[in-house]
Amino acid sequence: MMRPAAASPAPNSNRSGLLVFPTFANSLIAVSLACLALITLVSPGATRMFAWPWSLALAGVVVLPGLALVMRGFDSKQPLVLPTRGWFILGLGAVFIVLLSALVSPHRGVTLLWSAPLLAGVAVFFVGFDWLNAEPRFAAQRRERFEGGILAAGAAMGAASMGGWLAHAPTAASGELFSHRNQYPLGHPNYTAGLALLLLPTAVAVASRRQGRTRIAAAIVGGLAIAMLFTSGSRGGLVGLAALAVAGAMAAPITRRRKWQLGVGLVVAGLAFAAAHPRTRAMFRAADPAAAPNISNVQREAMLLAGWRMGQDQPLLGWGPGATPLVFPRYRGGLDGGAENFLQLHALPIQLWAELGGAGLACLLAFIGLGVWSAGRDPVAALTLAAYGAFSLTDWQLDVPIFATAVALFATRLAPPATTPSSNHLGRGVGAIALVAIAVVALFGHREPAPELNSRALTLARGPTGADRAVVLFRESLALDADQEIAHFNLGWLLVVREPATAETHFAAAAQLVPDKGGVYFGLGLARLNQGRREAAARAFALECLNDPAFLTSPWWRDPVLAAVRNETAAEFGRLLDQVSAALPPGTWAANQVALMTELAPPPGQLPPGRERNYRRERTGYPVLMRNLDLPTPVDLYDVREWVPEPAVPALAALPPKGWLPSPLLLTLLAESVSNKN
Repeated sequence: MMRPAAASPAPNSNRSGLLVFPTFANSLIAVSLACLALITLVSPGATRMFAWPWSLALAGVVVLPGLALVMRGFDSKQPLVLPTRGWFILGLGAVFIVLLSALVSPHRGVTLLWSAPLLAGVAVFFVGFDWLNAEPRFAAQRRERFEGGILAAGAAMGAASMGGWLAHAPTAASGELFSHRNQYPLGHPNYTAGLALLLLPTAVAVASRRQGRTRIAAAIVGGLAIAMLFTSGSRGGLVGLAALAVAGAMAAPITRRRKWQLGVGLVVAGLAFAAAHPRTRAMFRAADPAAAPNISNVQREAMLLAGWRMGQDQPLLGWGPGATPLVFPRYRGGLDGGAENFLQLHALPIQLWAELGGAGLACLLAFIGLGVWSAGRDPVAALTLAAYGAFSLTDWQLDVPIFATAVALFATRLAPPATTPSSNHLGRGVGAIALVAIAVVALFGHREPAPELNSRALTLARGPTGADRAVVLFRESLALDADQEIAHFNLGWLLVVREPATAETHFAAAAQLVPDKGGVYFGLGLARLNQGRREAAARAFALECLNDPAFLTSPWWRDPVLAAVRNETAAEFGRLLDQVSAALPPGTWAANQVALMTELAPPPGQLPPGRERNYRRERTGYPVLMRNLDLPTPVDLYDVREWVPEPAVPALAALPPKGWLPSPLLLTLLAESVSNKN
């Protein structure tokens, strides 16, 4: 008796019944995952990906998911499986908003290039959803593979993170072990906290319901996630952990009494967790209005205010994805303080408002609404996104591929499949959109050319015959983007002798962009002095002393030209202190510093016993801000001359640091100097 022939397996299935893609699409996904692991685990991954040859891996991460989606969309043998209408519209809407925002941006090339991580996240969502839902009868196996992938990734990232932290942390005996924040493997403690929050819910869920080696592995990953979160010292991470605890307690299938008991226990555990780390413990201390402002808090406030103003100026589509480092300088002068520039605004909603406008916020609200509506499909994924969402109120991380990928994959667990099978026609439409998006980014996206011009100009200017060419390059750079303090400041130093009037214009522009820039008022004063405007020069020199009190004892005052205006500068400095004292609210730290300056500040040029130190300032963060680590670190053309007093002169050490005054106040004083002393 002949047996019937065994049915051949479906072309897109393996013998275990787990769906796999066609061979070429499989290869694209495998290479993309390998690239993702490379730029994530090799510290510092979030910035290393801006340098060659690591940028090749970044290209693989952002391009290959889109190509895999193209392959699946045009696969006639097995149509692409798509989610329900709401999730489908959200995914395509996000693509159109991101691309349109980049195309209308004044920095189109850069914003198109940095739309790629967001677009890749959408591609991961569609490809991952297709994989998860193509064979409903194998849902359990797919869930196990999904969780296994999370645990494997968690083990690798946890080992890299804690290994890097332990290798570089001080010894416990020094008492500073936990003051060293864990920045591994991505290069910043906030990234470490974000990874931990994405790993923790899955690890806890698997450990609670599985047995044997899987439970042990999940427990290890959960322990690594807790250790990463704690050693990061991230206050936002603590917010995310609190959100996870609250949401988990509410969703737990237990009685109301047990929920209250669990809630109390979690509150106690959370307070203990926060109190154990010195940075999070500081959150519970009462603020002293007379104390020096917390630098981190000042920067956070500056980012939020700048982001709000950026969105107000471009409310529909924002300035374009990734435009913050190029646009933020326009708003820096109106902020009380903070860094000279920022890569991001450290808050997901404000980042979307600034870079994608109201349309970007609408996408976020739609995502939250759909996530809440579909939370019952996978409570673990919902808890993960809720915790990470709470944490994202304090940070923006979706421009780093591992975070965009993780959020997209957890979203696939929430989105339900369409009630009717997808047609080849619809799948081809998705594939065509993916292909167009890849083509637009590839053809029109490029790095900002101005930073390279600035870098070449600074290199040439250090040579004996390169000054003329450097001037030309700086002017070309400013023609591309006038809001570049680095170009204005250094062009001013190149022209301060040969074209002092033009130099004054550039120093004034640099001061408008970064009012507390060290050396900018000194350069402004020299430009005025070289035009014979002695009183206006003294006012500028006094502003330099006010902004940076260390300039009071700079060896520059030994130069005969400057020594000749010391008395005028001292008189202007006294008048400036009176103006500042009247402008600042009494009892604040800044107001107290005025009193300290009045009492302890020496006259300009009075050098106590000590030694001279000469150097030029490096802008170590500039290549990262411009997302191009292949640029050499720029070195300013300003020759800094500082006097290092002997330890027996403690009064000078008590003077406030550079940039202690609010920037708008400095600009007010600068405007008065122009009108009164011109």
